[in-house]
Amino acid sequence: MPLNPYQQYRATKVETAGSVDLVVMLYQGAVRFTRLGMDGLSRQDNQAAHTNFVRAQDIIVELLGSLNHEAGGQIAGQLASIYDYCFRQLVTANIKKDPAPAREVVGILRDLGTAWQEIAAQQRAAQANAGAPARALPAKAR
Repeated sequence: MPLNPYQQYRATKVETAGSVDLVVMLYQGAVRFTRLGMDGLSRQDNQAAHTNFVRAQDIIVELLGSLNHEAGGQIAGQLASIYDYCFRQLVTANIKKDPAPAREVVGILRDLGTAWQEIAAQQRAAQANAGAPARALPAKAR
């Protein structure tokens, strides 16, 4: 089945994104699905809440699996603990049908996502500078 233009754009965006940009997209997706889960709870649509909380959990599992403990060292270990906590909070929100743990997860993921967005922006700027042609020195400097 052919993709609509929006689906094609999203697929292309994922296929061409760098690893840091993919992490940012994962954070955005986890926040979006967690909010949709909370929305389901507020509408007393337990199936929608469950489906979206599970999607957010799946993304957190993906983030956890993407950690490189060898290269990331202590930071990777700390992120693993945070991801584990977020996962458990989403399970609690889903089981107890309580949005409070999910709200906490949104705050955590939003803060971490912002940090990753800054890293991605710095990475893009560094790549742009590395690819920029060297400027000629002014005549006085030659």
